[in-house]
Amino acid sequence: MLTRRYLGATFELLRKGNWDEGSIKEHVELLQEGPCNVDDVRIPNGMRFHVIDIYVDELEKVGAMEQDGGNDAPLELLLAPLRTLAKDSPTKPVRRKAKEALDDERLPGNEKSAEDDTPKEEDGWGGIQD
Repeated sequence: MLTRRYLGATFELLRKGNWDEGSIKEHVELLQEGPCNVDDVRIPNGMRFHVIDIYVDELEKVGAMEQDGGNDAPLELLLAPLRTLAKDSPTKPVRRKAKEALDDERLPGNEKSAEDDTPKEEDGWGGIQD
């Protein structure tokens, strides 16, 4: 809960500061030195997983995904910690989880199309027929 509150409050401060690029870079550096560090094996993967799980949620809460001209949150810069985890983490489950977060349909450019809802036939073994 502390991590969620910290991340949410930080995003709120960045939003109130009109998404100042310097402040965002400092925030990203802080995350990459701490819970999103890909080199320090002393940081538990559980912390990384938690940050990945809540990251997009907290961005959504402050309206960072609403690209309406008045907001203009620099999502590429804000998503840098997740991109680093997805690319450079030595742990495959962390890379996979970060990639899933980056593919979240709430992020601009990841909208789900109508054809994604159509059921697909499974390739492979279909079970035993009675």
